Amino acid sequence: MVDKIKSTAKGIWYFLSSKIFLVNLGILLLVLTVLYFLTTTWMKSYTKHGTSLEVPKFVGLDIEEANRIAEKNKLNVLVIDSSTYNPKVEGGIILEQSPTPDAKVKEQRSVYLTISKSIPNDVSLPDLVGNYDATNYARKLQRKGLKSQIGKKVFDANQQPNTILYITIDGKKYTDDDISKGVSIAEGTMIDLVVTDKGGTYTDLPELNCLTYSEAKFILDSYNLNIGSIMNDATVKDQNAAYVWKQRPAFRDGKTINVGASVDIHLTRFKPKTCN
Repeated sequence: MVDKIKSTAKGIWYFLSSKIFLVNLGILLLVLTVLYFLTTTWMKSYTKHGTSLEVPKFVGLDIEEANRIAEKNKLNVLVIDSSTYNPKVEGGIILEQSPTPDAKVKEQRSVYLTISKSIPNDVSLPDLVGNYDATNYARKLQRKGLKSQIGKKVFDANQQPNTILYITIDGKKYTDDDISKGVSIAEGTMIDLVVTDKGGTYTDLPELNCLTYSEAKFILDSYNLNIGSIMNDATVKDQNAAYVWKQRPAFRDGKTINVGASVDIHLTRFKPKTCN
């Protein structure tokens, strides 16, 4: 038995040490080595392993220029229309992008671009019935992307001042009956409000506390009053969006003031906690 094992082992050794086996083994190792390097080189080339590029800034450009830059940087662009219309921005201008500028991406990555609308959306005027107060109606118009201003004041001793009688758009008159039937206009349109005025030399002093600066100015205009001194505290960054936390003269029910008089206001960035 021992002799048989020795004979078998001796035969295996002769085979493994033979020239034919060693030559074939060398060829096999060479083929495997070549295949390994070819495979890893191809994978690096295919996946761009270890390589990336920075996303250019597209915001503020038009689509044609963005396409040229994207092609130069081996990127793809996908355009998304903005849902809102801004008359101050030319149509087709890039407003946002994703990924953001300077982000690291690979070649052929898609960059999503949001562009400004060229044509405004049509929106419906809110009903006047139940919304005759000019201040409240102006807020409703603003939420729909429409502008408003006091176009005319009409003396009416029987109604509260600032009550809307009708509106005009580009000189055309619309009453509450017209609006209830449905009136569609383009975003950004200016609406002129024709409101009541008590007349005389005195008018009610409105309460301005808790209103934004732009709202307070609108109300003072509708009462034929002026804004006097404006005191901003250290938090105010955008005056139009700041809130009134104090006024002089102070508001009191039934208090009147001379038409054309000035009202001083104190502004703060955040809405006071005492406001509803």
